[in-house]
Amino acid sequence: MTFTKPFSEIEAPYSEIGAPTDDTVERSIPADTTSIEAVRQVESSDLDQDHLLHGVEVTVVFPCLDEELAVGLCVANALETMRVAGINGSVLVVDNGSTDNSVNVATAAGAQVIYQREPGYGAALRSGFEAAQSEFVIMADADGTYELDAIPRLLLPLLKGDADMVLGQRLNDATTATMPWLHRYVGTPTITYLVKKATKNKMTIRDSQSGFRAFRRQQILDLKLSSTGMEFASEMLIRSSWANLRIHEVDTKYAERIGESKLSTFSDGLRHLRQILILSPETAARTPGLMATFAAFVLWTLAALSTQGFGRVGSISWSADVAAGVLSILGPLVFCTGVVLRYRAESLGLRSTHVKVPLATLIRRFFACGAALIVLSLAGVVVLFLSFHDQPEFVSTAVAASLSSFIRSAFVVGIVLAAAPLIAPFLITSPHVELPSVSEEIPASTRAISDYREKSLTPADICLVCLRQSALREA
Repeated sequence: MTFTKPFSEIEAPYSEIGAPTDDTVERSIPADTTSIEAVRQVESSDLDQDHLLHGVEVTVVFPCLDEELAVGLCVANALETMRVAGINGSVLVVDNGSTDNSVNVATAAGAQVIYQREPGYGAALRSGFEAAQSEFVIMADADGTYELDAIPRLLLPLLKGDADMVLGQRLNDATTATMPWLHRYVGTPTITYLVKKATKNKMTIRDSQSGFRAFRRQQILDLKLSSTGMEFASEMLIRSSWANLRIHEVDTKYAERIGESKLSTFSDGLRHLRQILILSPETAARTPGLMATFAAFVLWTLAALSTQGFGRVGSISWSADVAAGVLSILGPLVFCTGVVLRYRAESLGLRSTHVKVPLATLIRRFFACGAALIVLSLAGVVVLFLSFHDQPEFVSTAVAASLSSFIRSAFVVGIVLAAAPLIAPFLITSPHVELPSVSEEIPASTRAISDYREKSLTPADICLVCLRQSALREA
């Protein structure tokens, strides 16, 4: 499905877009009964749902970056869906630096538009949550992919008290045309698995990357989310789970995108992994580090007990020593990275756990462990030296090979940990949490950049233009 007409040329009035008809409303009546009582139960359920939805104040927030072809349709569909359901709804579009006609299209369709100059999906959504005034908020993309007719279905679990956040699960309806194979079978399942592990499997969701979500505004604001990019989706779920919010899913349809995608598969995927690592280092650092270190000692033991090859190059014991040497370096360093990231997350308030170890104590412990490993390595060198020059050798060839592998690894890890005081200053820097204030008027700097964008000026030139305009205004 591809739209090539600009918004102004679409002939269908907004009131006709997305409005459900009697023919599209399905009744869930058991197949084995046609009794009047079953029909009454269905009608009673519908009346109860209509009663819950009637008058509820909801704001639908759309982040927008060059979505001229789709944003008007999304705004109109959301408004019409809420009107038909009796919801007291409004639509808020957060423009994130669009250079096309998105703002005018969204305004014409009935949305309020605000501007956030900090780039990023998370930055736009966070600004929208702050600006919304309703109790409930629904977030969705302004690209035509999400089933906005499902807005009532996302709200009902919240209104019934069954959930605190509801996600529109897309995977059952996704196709190769609507979701790339790599995203559907690799990216989304992997990130979902890591998100669930980061919350100790408190969630049972399948689609952690769905951007179609309903929640109570104040509960999400209380989380003080800090991400500005696509990783915002993962941070939102992890920290909601830490706050013991109940997260449910409802099945929704998923359509082909209108317009050009802004998603970068690998860079955005790495941002998600980095966010998960910062919020839950034990998931991707501490536990894997311990496992790698344990595996190294197991391999060293097996190599030392080997009766074939005796540590000679190419033998099984030699291969085990090599593998153990690699794992014994990666394991402790990854584990220590997890410790540092956990400290950083706690000290910056990204985790609710209070910091139990001051930074100075943490650095001293790293230094002490590094110094101990260096001393232990030197002792091992002495043992091997004496064994080589003593006859008969009191250390077998296989044991000596494993011990030499351990010594090399201990030296490397020890030196890195002993250098901890040198990296300490990097642990106290803070991420950018506060966003620039939003505005309902296009900032002067944005107008200057838009005016001169076509002239291919450098960023320095654009800054000069902005400074000149500022000077003229002051004059």
